[in-house]
Amino acid sequence: MKDMQEIRDAHGETRESMERYILVAHFLIEQRWSYIVSREFLEDDITAKQWLFLVILGNVFERPPSMQEMADAMSTTHQNVKQLAVRLEDKGLIKINQDPENRRIMRLEPTERFHEFWAGRDERDTHTVKSLFNSLDDEEVKSLFNIFSKLEEASKQRYMEYRKR
Repeated sequence: MKDMQEIRDAHGETRESMERYILVAHFLIEQRWSYIVSREFLEDDITAKQWLFLVILGNVFERPPSMQEMADAMSTTHQNVKQLAVRLEDKGLIKINQDPENRRIMRLEPTERFHEFWAGRDERDTHTVKSLFNSLDDEEVKSLFNIFSKLEEASKQRYMEYRKR
């Protein structure tokens, strides 16, 4: 296997080559971080995708979202959200309720156990998050935050374009 520094050096000459490297590196980082998150939540029997679902549910919506609203927020399908929601409901972390105004819509509501779960995780999660970024100084984290904010917005627009096809 090639040395990573050798691979980086080979891709640092043109913008296109750097973009290709960044794309692959991003997917590798995502795979590794997904593994780390899944291991961190192993004792709670929570997968990385379930963790993401719970984070979005607790931080993005002002009221309980519908399955489709959650699917849109997670950039996934209604079916994937339903599978995640059923498993999380079985664990007592959320409740799937019919919308009182439209019985065809199912809403996802955090339970008391959801709030207890997160209250007990703060210190452990802080340590894990810090460990993922400990190779960066404060300025690099700030730059990465700004870059990822731009990329997230651009990826959302691109995603919506592809969904319309």
